[in-house]
Amino acid sequence: MKRPKSVALIAGGKFSDSPLARFWLLSEMLGPVKASSFRLASRIANSLRAGYPVKDYGEFDACHMILISVPDDALEGVVAELCSAGISWRGKSVVLCSAWRDSSELGELSARGAAIGSITTIPGFHDLRYLVSGDKRAIQESKRLVENRERRCLTIERGRKPLYLAALTCTGSLLFPLVMAASESLRRAGVTPAVSFSILEKQLTIGLRAYARGGRRAYAPPRELTSQLRALWATDPALAYYMEKSSQLAAQLLEQPRHKAAAAGAPAFSATRDQRFPRRLVATRR
Repeated sequence: MKRPKSVALIAGGKFSDSPLARFWLLSEMLGPVKASSFRLASRIANSLRAGYPVKDYGEFDACHMILISVPDDALEGVVAELCSAGISWRGKSVVLCSAWRDSSELGELSARGAAIGSITTIPGFHDLRYLVSGDKRAIQESKRLVENRERRCLTIERGRKPLYLAALTCTGSLLFPLVMAASESLRRAGVTPAVSFSILEKQLTIGLRAYARGGRRAYAPPRELTSQLRALWATDPALAYYMEKSSQLAAQLLEQPRHKAAAAGAPAFSATRDQRFPRRLVATRR
């Protein structure tokens, strides 16, 4: 017995390597596909080898789940279109497929009775691990659509995705300049790039394993930091300043009690307020 075509899709942007193509039951359950043009909707349905293109939202009302996979800058317009489409939202789940946006972008649909959620691949797992957040019904529908013996979903409550994204930022955008600073220090010390990479790889692995074993207790304050900073101030003041401030912020973060780590409605500390920093570790620069 064939499954009913109970999933609708609003799509846009590049679909050549979309993770939607690897959703476990999408090929069986996808029905209407809507895009900015009928031609694009047809092309997307063909690339997914599932569903059929439609010109308007008329057939969406018969579907219990609506997937949205559009560029982030087009999302607001899509939500506005859905709100004015005359769809009955009770009993429906609307799930956003986006790496950086979360279900809070679908608040107007939630107010109309839809269960809302978001789904994205977790980097580094080759499309075998997905993060799903949102309302309970939206999470259940997403897991049923995606999971099989190989693919698994990590589920978190609605509104928690920004905290997950903060982890990616800490291990990506914020970690990158630290690695770059370490690499530059090794270069100035005369270490070749190949050996430098090997040292950095080992250090990062040691640090991660230490944290896995001991958590916050595994932190060890930098040793001989003053002499390191003096050497850096003499060769690269910008790098010295970055390392000094990073050390101070790390000390602040690790010294404060966990329950005081974040004040309600405000950041725990601001890197722009120099009066919050301890006195500089290097008093004399030569």
